[in-house]
Amino acid sequence: MKRCTTLPVLLLLLLLLSCGEKNMNLYTIDGKTGEAGEKVFLFGLDSRYERLDSTTSDSEGEFTFTINADTVTPLALLMPEGNIVTLYAEPGTTAKLNKDTTLNSGYSVEGGAIQALHDSISRLLDGCASNSQRMAIIDEFIAKYPVSEINVEIMRRYMVDTPSPDNGHIRNRISKLGGILQDHEFFATTKKNIDKKNSNTLHRLFPSFTYTTAEGEEVNLEEYKNKYTLITFWAPWDEASRAEMKKLKAVADTIESKSYAILNIALDHNKARWEEAMANDTIEGDNVCDTKAWNSELVNNFNIKSLPYSILLSPYLRIIMFDADIDRMGTYIDSLAVKFDKEQKEKEKRNRKKNKSKRW
Repeated sequence: MKRCTTLPVLLLLLLLLSCGEKNMNLYTIDGKTGEAGEKVFLFGLDSRYERLDSTTSDSEGEFTFTINADTVTPLALLMPEGNIVTLYAEPGTTAKLNKDTTLNSGYSVEGGAIQALHDSISRLLDGCASNSQRMAIIDEFIAKYPVSEINVEIMRRYMVDTPSPDNGHIRNRISKLGGILQDHEFFATTKKNIDKKNSNTLHRLFPSFTYTTAEGEEVNLEEYKNKYTLITFWAPWDEASRAEMKKLKAVADTIESKSYAILNIALDHNKARWEEAMANDTIEGDNVCDTKAWNSELVNNFNIKSLPYSILLSPYLRIIMFDADIDRMGTYIDSLAVKFDKEQKEKEKRNRKKNKSKRW
C-alpha cells in the first residue's frame, strides 16, 4: 500500500514557518557586568511588558536577556551598581550593552534605530550646562519627533522625576506632542496629577488688581469683563520671556472677534528698565509693571516659578487655563470668542423680543 507523505511534510513546513515567525519577534540584549555572579534585572516601563526578569552574570561577567517583542517595547535594565539603563526592544534585534561615561546611566546600547536615537538625545541632554539649554533641546526634539515614544523617557527623566518639577512647563511640552502620544498612559497620568495639584486655580474668579499702563491709563479686573483675556507675566531682564512677548502680535492678528484682550504684567523692581523695554519693543496689548516682582500678590497667588507664565480668563473673569502656550492661543481664543459673540447676539435678540412683548 502506498504511504501518504503529504501530511507530515505540510506539518513540518508549518512548524518551520511558525518558528521563523516567532524568531522575527525576538529581542536579545547582551551585556557585561565585569564581575561573575552578579544579579541583573529586566523590567518593562509600561503595560506592554509587565514582568520582572533576572539573570546572573557568568564566569566572564557576561549576561543575556531574550524576550518576545511583538512591537517596539520600552524596557529598563537594573545593573548591579544601581544604574538604570533604558532599552527599546525592537523585534528581530540583537543589542549589545556597552560602558559609556558620556551618559548618566553609564551605559549605551548598540542595536536598533530607536535605541540609537534615544542614546543620541540622552547624550545631548546629559551634557547640558543649564536647565534652559536642556529645555531648548527637548523642545527641538518634540518639534522634530512629536509622536516618538522617546519623549516619554526624556520627559520622565528630565522634567517629571526631578526634585522640583515645573508643572507648567511639563503641561506645555505635553500639549506640543502628537495627539496619539498625548493619550499615552504616562502623560494621561501626569496631566491628571498636575490638574489635581492646580485644581484650586481653575474656574475661580481671578484676583482683583489695579495697575497703570505704559500710556498712563489705570486698568483693573473689571476692564476685562465680557472678553477672553490672556494675562502674561514676564520680565524685561529675562531674555527668554521677552522674546515670547513678541509672539503676541501673531496671537492678536489671528483673532477676528473683538471679544478678547491681552494684558502683560512685567515683574521688575526697576520700573525704568521696564519703561526702556516698552520704548524699544512693540508688545501687543495692555502693558503694566508690578514693581513688587516676585513678591507680587498675583505671583504668590499662582505660585509662579518661571517666566513667561500665561493665564487665560473667560468673559466672566474666571480662570479657564493656566500656563497657556502663547504659540497656540490665537486660534484657540478666536474659536472661543466667536462662539461667545454668537451667544451674545442670540441673547440680545431674545431680550429684544421679551421687551417688545412686554410693551404689547
